[in-house]
Amino acid sequence: MSSDETAQAGVGEPPERCPICETAYDSVSVHEEGVAVNLIENERFRRVCFEPVDDGGPQLRFYHHTHEQAGTTPSSERGTPGGRVP
Repeated sequence: MSSDETAQAGVGEPPERCPICETAYDSVSVHEEGVAVNLIENERFRRVCFEPVDDGGPQLRFYHHTHEQAGTTPSSERGTPGGRVP
């Protein structure tokens, strides 16, 4: 689900920057159930931050960060600028 779809789904507009690690993100998705995450050696995304939201029922909002946004390369283990998120 894109950020446009997220807004249409009634969850409201996501913030401009990720509320978890305070960095830019590539896209946002919202999940009600059935979540699996595996970013090992992912060429596009380095990190996904999770934010619980409640819009008539429990949901998770995912912020998808590219390697560039996370300050990493696909083979790097560095986290966010300032070390807030490893």
